Amino acid sequence: MTKPTTHPENGEAPVVDVDVLIVGSGPAGMSTALHLARKNPYWASRMLVVDRAVHPREKLCGGGVTYFGKRVLANLGLSIRPDSFPVREMRLTYRDLGYSIYADPVFQIVDRAEFDHWLVSEAEDLGVVVRQGEAVTDLQVHADHVRVSTVAGEIRAGIVVAADGSLSVVRRRLKMFDPTGRSSKLARAVEVITPEDPIGQPGFRDRVAVFDFSQMSESLQGYCWQF
Repeated sequence: MTKPTTHPENGEAPVVDVDVLIVGSGPAGMSTALHLARKNPYWASRMLVVDRAVHPREKLCGGGVTYFGKRVLANLGLSIRPDSFPVREMRLTYRDLGYSIYADPVFQIVDRAEFDHWLVSEAEDLGVVVRQGEAVTDLQVHADHVRVSTVAGEIRAGIVVAADGSLSVVRRRLKMFDPTGRSSKLARAVEVITPEDPIGQPGFRDRVAVFDFSQMSESLQGYCWQF
């Protein structure tokens, strides 16, 4: 990454030039950064990560890291460092029907706030610059670069990675959403935290995760889960 270049002759704010700008510091964005930095350490100085959030931050999510996710981490030379809870049975149910998948574990449950913060820390240890609390406000595509405006200034990037979620500012600026403006493809989630009770909750004691699709018969497009 080059040093910020100023334009005193026209009064513009400082501009930062980078080869790769990653918008979003969740698992997708940090996985991209970690893969580049692990592939060649020089990449750490050629990229920048920005995110409007500040870690650790709460994230509405079940927090399940599957075998495939653990394999990605292993390829990066990482194993899950934050506390995790192994699930040994994944049970899919629909009314009186059911199907279970067993493994030791099927997946591991992590706290997303801790997990995401850990990935950011791992990337920073490799020299990747992560600017937190910096929201993207605009994006313009030019012939030889992408110019991105944030609350802190301007960034000129050769490549922009959109890892800023389902309501992505980058996607909206590139008009990649449904032009009608409909949000029918978006999912809604409600999370309820319950106390640990190994005796009263067999699922906790036996390490079972239940995905219940029964409410689809009542026209609910989704499912309930209990981890």
